[in-house]
Amino acid sequence: MQARQQQRPLGRSAAPGRARAVSVNAKKMRSKVGFRYNPAQLRWERDDRNADLSVDDTATVIKTKTGGDYQAWPVVHTVLKDEKLKSVSCEEARQLASRGWRLVDVRLAADFERGHAEGAVSVPMYRFVEGKTVWDNLKRVAVAAFAMRATERNPNFVADMQAAVGKNSRVLVICAIGGTLDTLVSYRREKRLFNDPERQFGRESRSLKAIYELLQGGWSSSNVRHVDGGFQQWRYQGLPVEPADD
Repeated sequence: MQARQQQRPLGRSAAPGRARAVSVNAKKMRSKVGFRYNPAQLRWERDDRNADLSVDDTATVIKTKTGGDYQAWPVVHTVLKDEKLKSVSCEEARQLASRGWRLVDVRLAADFERGHAEGAVSVPMYRFVEGKTVWDNLKRVAVAAFAMRATERNPNFVADMQAAVGKNSRVLVICAIGGTLDTLVSYRREKRLFNDPERQFGRESRSLKAIYELLQGGWSSSNVRHVDGGFQQWRYQGLPVEPADD
C-alpha cells in the first residue's frame, strides 16, 4: 500500500520537490490545469487558481521518505491527455501482442507470480520496501497493522523496463485495474454524459503512472498503449492467463 504523501493543497507557495528532468511536453504548449488535493475527500480537485501547476514539473513533485519521488497525479493526467495516449481493450492488447507488441505487467512481482496475462513480462512499478532507515521501518510497522506489506515506488522502473524489453519497444502496459483518463461518466438510462466530482482527473492507476514515467524516459507515445480494465478485466473476459486457471 502506498500512503498518500501530500496532504495539503499545492499552490504557488508550495515548497518545490527535488529537481527532475523536464517533461517531454515542456517542448510543447502543455495544457494549463489548476488543481489541489482535498484531504477531507481524499481526492484531487480542479482549482484553476493554480493553473500554472500543471506546467511546472518541479513544484509538483511529491517527495517520499522511502522509494522514488513521483509526480502529482493531475500533472500525469494532463501530460497523458496532451500526448493523446491510446487505450486498448484486453482483446485488442492480445491481438497486438501477437503482432510483436510487448505486454508489460507493472503490478508487484508477487502478484504477477500468482497470475498474469499470457505472454506478459513483469516490470514492477512498485516494490516491497527495501531500505533499513527509520522511515522504512516505521512504514513497515504502520502497514503491518493492516496485515499488509509496505511498498514503495521503484526508482529504477524505467531502467528495468529498458532492460526487460529494450528501449523504445512497442509496449502494452497493464496493471490490476487499468484506470482511465476519461473525466465524464454516463448512466445506463441516460443518453448524455455527466461531470463527476470523483472523476475530474479520471481514475489514477499504476499503468497510467508507469506510462508517464516511460514518456519522461524517452519513449514515444506512439509506441505505448494503455490496457483498459487491467488484469481484472483480462481474467473476467476469460482470456488466457499464466499459470492457467484451474
